[in-house]
Amino acid sequence: MSRLAELLPFNAGETISSYCSRLSAACGYRRARSFGNDLGFRFQGLAVGIQADIDKFEDIIDVPRSTLASGVVAADERITMICRQQFTRVLAQRQRIRCCPLCLRDDELEREGRRGFRAYGRLLWLATPVRVCRRHGVRLVTSENTVRGSFVHDFAANIAAEGDGMSALLSSAVPMEPDGLQGYVEARLQGSDSGSAWLDSLPLYVAVRICEAVGASELHGIWFHSTKLDERQLSICAGTGFDILKGGEESFRTWLRGHFVRFEGRIGNTGGCVVFGRLYERLAHETSDKAYDPVRRIMRDMAMSNLPLGPGDDFFGPVTDRKLHSVQSASTELGVDARRLQKMLVNSGKIPMEDTAKTFERILLEANEMTTFVNAARESLNATEAKRRLGAGRIQFDILVKLGFIQPFGGDRCAKELLNVDRRFAPGELEIFLDRVRSAATMEVEPGMSNIASTMKKATCTFAEIMELLLARRLMKVALAAGDVGIAAVRVHADEIKAFTMREHHGCLTISKVAKQFPVSHDVMKALIESGRMPTVERMNSVKRYMQKVIEPHAFSAFVDEFVSLANLVTARRTKPSSLERALAKAGVVPAFWAASKPFYRRSEVEAV
Repeated sequence: MSRLAELLPFNAGETISSYCSRLSAACGYRRARSFGNDLGFRFQGLAVGIQADIDKFEDIIDVPRSTLASGVVAADERITMICRQQFTRVLAQRQRIRCCPLCLRDDELEREGRRGFRAYGRLLWLATPVRVCRRHGVRLVTSENTVRGSFVHDFAANIAAEGDGMSALLSSAVPMEPDGLQGYVEARLQGSDSGSAWLDSLPLYVAVRICEAVGASELHGIWFHSTKLDERQLSICAGTGFDILKGGEESFRTWLRGHFVRFEGRIGNTGGCVVFGRLYERLAHETSDKAYDPVRRIMRDMAMSNLPLGPGDDFFGPVTDRKLHSVQSASTELGVDARRLQKMLVNSGKIPMEDTAKTFERILLEANEMTTFVNAARESLNATEAKRRLGAGRIQFDILVKLGFIQPFGGDRCAKELLNVDRRFAPGELEIFLDRVRSAATMEVEPGMSNIASTMKKATCTFAEIMELLLARRLMKVALAAGDVGIAAVRVHADEIKAFTMREHHGCLTISKVAKQFPVSHDVMKALIESGRMPTVERMNSVKRYMQKVIEPHAFSAFVDEFVSLANLVTARRTKPSSLERALAKAGVVPAFWAASKPFYRRSEVEAV
């Protein structure tokens, strides 16, 4: 070890240029560059990590090669290497003195070596993400003095040049808490575990910039302005961004995913700037640095999975394939009306009803699924074409749809829970239905068979009943007539249909039958019913299967047992109405009631006369 090294010791965490500067000042030199020139090395080379100058300096002070290695700072036109970590020139402050004034004060009191030259420049002070002195809990301050070219990196000379300005630096050291990102940067500079493997995979300056941008976006919106934020606000943004990203790539993806959720309710295009604002703008337009590519790849992958990007779009470069379609992009690219497509997607269950509140650009579906759906929609038939294909009339067709034998493509406009859209039908589904009809045929056409419309009249049944029997393969005799299409070609026997559709007789008497059994006229029968003398019930007609008013046998018997009309008495006694009336009146028997001006008597009263 030379006498120079004994003059001032090299401190842990000190930059090699600071050490050389202090030695030169202790030896009476005004500038470290002059000191280096006299001893045969370049101070500038030492400050930017030129190995030849470092080796020469180490030889002069006679220390092992490894002694000063930790203090070497290597720099080129763009990148500054501090403790083997990369910083851009913006993130490494080397043009002005940046320090903790309290540390400089304490150095003179606590450090070894010649007095007046003990204060030294720290590696950590060069890194602008390190904003706070942990020992003193104050913000690092940067000198306002402009350093002339010959004094750049000359720490001792620049401190001496501050003179009375040191008081200003001391007063500027205000209390401040370190943010989470500072702790992360310190860990990487010191070679300790940072706790974030994904951020560690990035150059340190990339990790810093991404944390700062993410934090600013989170706190000040995607169109934040860094220039409008003071040091404390920048620190809060940095810490917030680190807290979000320290969990790794998945945490970053989760944060990005939140932007897509917020983006869904907005109107506009789907470009990267619209979704991510300044973060995208910086990575896409303000730097071409490939070190940011891992971040760009994640953002692009998330965008491709959440935005309707396709050929012709750009997201960190031209988009060549498509993962998602929006209603708008499908409308433009595949040639279908956007509003109609939206309704069909909702009605078919491809998208939820809530999506109708979104703009067409925000309604998304997987690209292949959307393409398949749109192609099927374009090939679908309208109701008129579908009827013709099935050989069905309008009413028959509507019944087939209502009963679910055929499903409208994109929903049924008649269904209350669906959006109103003209019905269309997939040819393939219609063909499947026709195959079911054709496969029900069991024989050739024979005499006595009739088409479905005629059979409905003969068997007094419904179209739906015949179709259900036909498609369930319950009919033994089914034929297809040549020359007709689809349902129109079906031939069946009415008697076979009746066997399935006729219901068991209800056992009651029809009103007309009761009127004949009395016998009474229609008017009298009507009066008996309306007065409640002859109670009726409603039963299903077993043949024609409609609800009709009938009279239960016991009700009819009870009436006949209790009452008898004058006309029936006249017939039974073979007398004249006037003669019978006089006889009954003479015996004191009067009518129990009148119906349509016809008298009815109680049997018990007239039997004795």
